[in-house]
Amino acid sequence: MPSLSLNLNRANNPSLYTLATVNDDDDDARPLLTPTTPSYGATPVTPRSSSHPSSRKVIFNAALKMACIFVLSTLLLGGTLWLALPTLEEQDRPLLRLPKSFQQLQELNGLLKKYRDIYPYRIVVCYIITYLFLQAFSLPGSMYLSILGGAVWGVARALPLACCCVATGATLCYLISAALGPALLTLPKWKARLDKWSQTIQQNKENMLSFLIVLRIAPLPPHWVVNVICPHVGIGILPFWTSTALGIFGVTVIHTTIGSGLDDMTSADDFHLISWRNFLGLSAIVVGVLIPVGLRYWFRREVADVGAVEADIEEEQTMNSLEEGDYSGEDRILAAGSRVANKSTTTDDEYEYSDEDDDEDIILEAGPALTSPKPGSP
Repeated sequence: MPSLSLNLNRANNPSLYTLATVNDDDDDARPLLTPTTPSYGATPVTPRSSSHPSSRKVIFNAALKMACIFVLSTLLLGGTLWLALPTLEEQDRPLLRLPKSFQQLQELNGLLKKYRDIYPYRIVVCYIITYLFLQAFSLPGSMYLSILGGAVWGVARALPLACCCVATGATLCYLISAALGPALLTLPKWKARLDKWSQTIQQNKENMLSFLIVLRIAPLPPHWVVNVICPHVGIGILPFWTSTALGIFGVTVIHTTIGSGLDDMTSADDFHLISWRNFLGLSAIVVGVLIPVGLRYWFRREVADVGAVEADIEEEQTMNSLEEGDYSGEDRILAAGSRVANKSTTTDDEYEYSDEDDDEDIILEAGPALTSPKPGSP
């Protein structure tokens, strides 16, 4: 109790507090200033383990949350398919699975076409929810879904549907990374790398959309890497969605076009995913996307050159005028005196100022000329 009352008195009395920090006679009281205190009056530094969790613990918590999100999303997918899918016949149930071969792809194509005319909206809902699930967790199989879309609905309908599904599913991955990805920032190596990328993107912010579109077209890096990194380098959700939808457009055209001729194919070799036609088409898209970047760079360089030339001309004219002593460009007032008063009244003490006499010359009384004496004269 005496120790408690003494501490309370110190807290209420600044002088006692100051004395206690300098010289404390109580052996039981802990010193208020310690070697780890950064400065007087600052909160004493506490060990890192007691105030900030370690990087391993933060990453473990993020991984645990990610596992929970995956399980809940899987349950949501299963519940949606259970409610939305039409009742299948016994012989059709084994065909409902994600295709892993060309034969399974054709079997699933025939199954979807069979129930498409009977339950059109249910098939669309199941297609969309499955596509979003694969994209949100970067699981393989989205290419087959794009091919199936072209086979079931044709290129005109499947193309915008697949592009929107890819962009929205990638945005879900973007949001998951934005919520759980900061755990990686606790690692100094990753934080330094992301800070460097963020600085580079901010310096080229006007070309960010074109850069993201090219990344979607290029096979490297993998698209899931782009989805995970974008929220941590200063890229907003709207530019991300737009660039994903536009960047995936060319590849989706190829997939849906292949799907439109799936019924006539006999093997996976008929896909022709890698061909000169597809390569030239994607290259044309890349060139078209990079044209604004090149024009922007060219105009910026031209404006900089014109500005430099004008600055040199102006500096040269200024130097020439200084050398020739040409000051006739503008009148400069070095000093202004008081106005001259005109005596217009009958008394000597009152004067009236008039603007009419401002321009008149003021002639002072001239004295005798001064001559300098000649040398030798007295």
